[in-house]
Amino acid sequence: MKIFLSLLFLLTLIYGNNKQLKVGVLAYGTVNWELMIIKSRGLDTKYGFDLEIKELASKNGVAVAFQADSVDVIVNDWVWVNRQNFPKPSLFFYPYSKVSGGIYTNNPRYRTLNDLKGKKLGVAGGPMDKSWLFLKAYAAQKLGIDLQDSTEIVFAAPPILNAKLQDGSLDAVLNYWHYNARLQDQGMTPVLSVPEILGSLGISNQEVPLIGWVFKRSYAVENKNVINRFLKASQEANTILKQDDKAWDYLRPSMHVNDDATFEALKKGYRAGIPKKFTQDEMKEIEKIYTLLEKTGGKELVGNATRLDRTMFWPYDYDASR
Repeated sequence: MKIFLSLLFLLTLIYGNNKQLKVGVLAYGTVNWELMIIKSRGLDTKYGFDLEIKELASKNGVAVAFQADSVDVIVNDWVWVNRQNFPKPSLFFYPYSKVSGGIYTNNPRYRTLNDLKGKKLGVAGGPMDKSWLFLKAYAAQKLGIDLQDSTEIVFAAPPILNAKLQDGSLDAVLNYWHYNARLQDQGMTPVLSVPEILGSLGISNQEVPLIGWVFKRSYAVENKNVINRFLKASQEANTILKQDDKAWDYLRPSMHVNDDATFEALKKGYRAGIPKKFTQDEMKEIEKIYTLLEKTGGKELVGNATRLDRTMFWPYDYDASR
């Protein structure tokens, strides 16, 4: 009993009272899988914070909740964070996933981007979507074509694109990885992936993260330990998801899959997207990607940011926390 009380006292000294951490996410987004593991396995309690998951209906809703301080942490890409950090740095970013999407077609005869000339290509995320900008740069630099002139582009929400590809209204779609996983199981054919595009453009490091946890600098200054404990819990949750199939059985009801093949494809895709750690090598590749995006997307994408703000990356010691 004395040993237990001593241990409890020691944990109280280390962590104090568990502080609530509110994470804003899209309802049914894949980030929910990790957060559900943190809650179900009690990793927030283990690391001395209380995780509250706040599901929101849209990406704009997530951003509004974040700006209004209704949530403490969200998921977004580092391009968005970089834009917010000019002229005055206000946000931090830490990598969450390196997974990305690609092009799928309903016609196996379409094997390259050149085969889609004169065809209908659906694109998720709108004209400023990063994958679309990568694809435009690839088409211009490697194939010498302007996709918007050579192909009929249709911007729409990811599930609508999948439905239109299946009914033949579109010839191919550029979609996010978890929607592509469903397409693959339905017999659709991959044409070109974002990693292949980036590799062709000189970005060879496949560990480069595109999205991550985002939190305000003002919050981080006051809650440094809470942020690091959350990242430890995130790291352990991803280790569980990478190694433990039973964790996926727990998640399956919330994944909205109708068959084993789609379930396995989503599991495989998520595991492939788990970043190992964030180093200077990834930082150099991100700078290359930023230069590419700035040229392709212009001020509409990057705003007043004239360079990549290296200070946005939260200094979390991945190895020390293992």
